[in-house]
Formats: sequence, structure tokens, C-alpha cells
Amino acid sequence: MIHRVSWGVALCALVVSLHPAPARAFELSASAAYWTENSSAFTVTLGKLWDLPGFQLGPRVGFAYVTSPNSVGVPADLVLRIPITTFYIEGQAGAWLFFSRDPIVRFHATGGGGLELGPVRIGVEGGFLYNGGLIGARASFAL
Repeated sequence: MIHRVSWGVALCALVVSLHPAPARAFELSASAAYWTENSSAFTVTLGKLWDLPGFQLGPRVGFAYVTSPNSVGVPADLVLRIPITTFYIEGQAGAWLFFSRDPIVRFHATGGGGLELGPVRIGVEGGFLYNGGLIGARASFAL
């Protein structure tokens, strides 16, 4: 009987610890990635995620710089994040608008995960930006 009670207490403690932290007003994010189109992609974005049951959802928009050939653009993605205690899993998809590349509008989708350390998130991600794969890192700060 005591053995069953301890498992029940452990299960309740696990469920309580999995409760996600509330999303803050805004999130400032920076990423650097290798793009298999023979260049690198750097972004600085501002996002707003809303707490929903078990996950967070919202837009992330900002500035992108891509090398070889040099060009700038606007990444605009919808982000889905699932917090799991001090870890998180995240996926995003949307369009990136480039001003000096053809095609101008490119589909973008990535997924990844990392550590959530209070207002700071540090993680890795991999995915697709039209015409090539992406692999990189992201750091975010909740404002």
C-alpha cells in the first residue's frame, strides 16, 4: 500500500511540475543558421505568444540578413511552443520576404527545442527555407 501511495505522490508531483510558465508580453529573438543554399541566415525578431491549454501560439516578425549574395528581408512566422518543465519544443512556419533575391517570397518551416531558463530561451532548430535546408541556433529573451 505504501509503495502505491509513493507512486501516486510522484505522479502528482510530475503533473504539477509540468505546468507551463505564463508567456510574457513580447519576446525578442535572434538566430544564426547555415542555409544549404550556400549561405548563412541571421534573424532578429519580435514575437507575441499567447498561453493556451498545454502550449503557446503567436506570430514572430522581424529582420533577416542572408549572405552569398548579401540580401535583407522580413521573416514572418507563426510559432507553436510546447513548454515541458525547463525544456521546450517549438515549431514555426510562414513566409520570408527577400528584397534582392528571386523568388521574393519564400516558404519557411523549422522545428527545434532547447532550455527555458526563466525569461531566457536557448535552443537549436532545423528546417527548410525555400530551396534549401536550415540548421542553427536561437536565443530568445522575454520582455
